[in-house]
Amino acid sequence: MPIVCFEKRLNSTSRRIGIACALAGMLQLVAVPDAIAASDDGFRLRPQTRVKVSIVEWVSSTGEYKEWTALNGEYSVSPLGTISVPLIGELVVANETTSEVADRIARSLREKTGLSSPPTATVEVIRYPMIYVSGAVDRPGEMEYRPGLTVMQAVAMAGGRERRSNPNGYSDLEQIRYAGELNRYDLSLQQLLARRARLVAELKESPRIDFPPELANARDQSTGRLIVESENALFVARAEALKRQLDSLSELQRLLENEIKVLEEKSAVQERQVKIAQQELANISSLVETGTLAKSRETSLERVVADLNSGKLDLVVAQMRARQKVSETQRDAIALKGQFRTEAGRSLQEVEGEIDDTRLKRATTLQLLQASGASLSRYNAMKALEIQPMEYWITRRNNVRSPEKVQETAILEPGDVLDVRYDVSAGLGGAVQLSSAPEQSQ
Repeated sequence: MPIVCFEKRLNSTSRRIGIACALAGMLQLVAVPDAIAASDDGFRLRPQTRVKVSIVEWVSSTGEYKEWTALNGEYSVSPLGTISVPLIGELVVANETTSEVADRIARSLREKTGLSSPPTATVEVIRYPMIYVSGAVDRPGEMEYRPGLTVMQAVAMAGGRERRSNPNGYSDLEQIRYAGELNRYDLSLQQLLARRARLVAELKESPRIDFPPELANARDQSTGRLIVESENALFVARAEALKRQLDSLSELQRLLENEIKVLEEKSAVQERQVKIAQQELANISSLVETGTLAKSRETSLERVVADLNSGKLDLVVAQMRARQKVSETQRDAIALKGQFRTEAGRSLQEVEGEIDDTRLKRATTLQLLQASGASLSRYNAMKALEIQPMEYWITRRNNVRSPEKVQETAILEPGDVLDVRYDVSAGLGGAVQLSSAPEQSQ
């Protein structure tokens, strides 16, 4: 487009610059018709086309260009193929190029205003009419036309060939995930059932674990056999740990009982010593009374008897303490067994709850897996259609009742309805239309 200097007002200091710009504009205006023709792509205006009209006039007396701002602006071509331009009125522009419309506007303005020369008018398309793509595309709908648009380009603008998705939202990955979760729940159930069998055996103080048949009969090196071996090893380890603790308490009890026996023997010896000392004291006392022995001998022997009685009492206290420790040891053994059974019972309750929860989750996952499998079967049947070639049908505004089959390189026109279909006639033995649009006769 020519470069023009538009100035509505020129002061005295810039008038010469304005005249120079105007002269440059006049030189470029000589090439205006050629420029319009070069930019004219041959597109003929149709309804729903939006154009921009620009009108300028060279005023030689002032040496400046004047814009016709009241007429300049954007216009939409009506369904009747007209635009309404101020001062001119309704102007039929359907099937005309932009350069033809510009010439008509310039001539009409010259006639209406009585100018000696027509003003310069330019018409530019700023929005083309819409085309419509339907059928087996990813994003059917309307889109803006552009000159030279081919069928394949329109299909690409619509997202290309439709990508069918599972109507129920399932996919191969979903089915794999559900199958994996089902296997995980099966493994968890085996582990929980084996653990429950071990806890029941511990609670009943059984010498061995009574596993369920599906675990007891598991093949060697299988997951079930490994779980059984693991629980058996844990059962034996816990039983041996309890036995060691009980044996330790039993050993302590035997030591205390031996200590009590020794103390009893010492008490018996001490009792005999006390009796001997008391008898000797009685004999010495009678001799002291007769004056045969001195009083000091009697006093010394009384002291010996008192010491022996004191030692006897110490042995009795030691026996009582040993018997108390024996009772404590017996209580510790009973408490240890009770704690072992209590822990087994509490763990058994937790395992029972986990088994019920796991079975419920497994049943839900199995239902989802079955549903996804049935859905994927239908989905795979639908996906088989996507390997079929495509065919393209165009319905034009002037021939609505007779769509035309075209190649993918065909040029579209504004207002065309492009229907994309699967060509499955070779595979199904007949022409089958898989378009989302109603069937149309060829």
